[in-house]
Amino acid sequence: MKKISMVFVIIVLSMGTFYSINQATNQDKPPDSSKDPVVTMILEDNQTVKIELYPQYAPNTVNNFIDLINKKFYDGMSFSRIVPNYLVQTGDPIGDGTGFPGYFIKSECKQNGVKNKIKCEEGVICMSRSKRYNTEGSQFFILLQDDLGLNGQYTAFGKIIEGMDVLQEIGKTPVNEKNIPQEEIKIKTITVDTFGIHYDEPQVISIYEQRNKS
Repeated sequence: MKKISMVFVIIVLSMGTFYSINQATNQDKPPDSSKDPVVTMILEDNQTVKIELYPQYAPNTVNNFIDLINKKFYDGMSFSRIVPNYLVQTGDPIGDGTGFPGYFIKSECKQNGVKNKIKCEEGVICMSRSKRYNTEGSQFFILLQDDLGLNGQYTAFGKIIEGMDVLQEIGKTPVNEKNIPQEEIKIKTITVDTFGIHYDEPQVISIYEQRNKS
């Protein structure tokens, strides 16, 4: 009988030790690394658009986007260019198509030597650039329809997961001959949820470096 009691005590103690270890392990678990960052864009009229980012395909671009969002770079910014029913573009602090954050980043697309598999389909978000590669900064556009002809030419780095109807409506806004909206459409705020995962500051290209490459 004593032997049975002793065995029972050992089992209970073992279970208690396992529970404690398991509880400690659960508490020490790192954030879920399978969670891609999700961006929430709230427009001036309080409509919401959500974007899932894909750091596995364009890591430095995602780092840059998150860094600018955290610095509130995009808050209060307008959509500077709309090609009706094709794309909407924002991220220009000046508003004439020349604005950027004071530096450039590398083009993370196939034609610039990066294995980026994201297709340029409806709802995909891409970085804007000049005619040259490695001139991206802060401007980005969102496709309102598929254009697979752009595949590999522009850095695609995310996709709309909520609010595509909001963007389609913006895509119907009247524009002038330069595709500048005739009525101002503003972003109130852009925030990002990284689910506890840290993203580094972007690797940047200075204006001096870019000029010397041309």
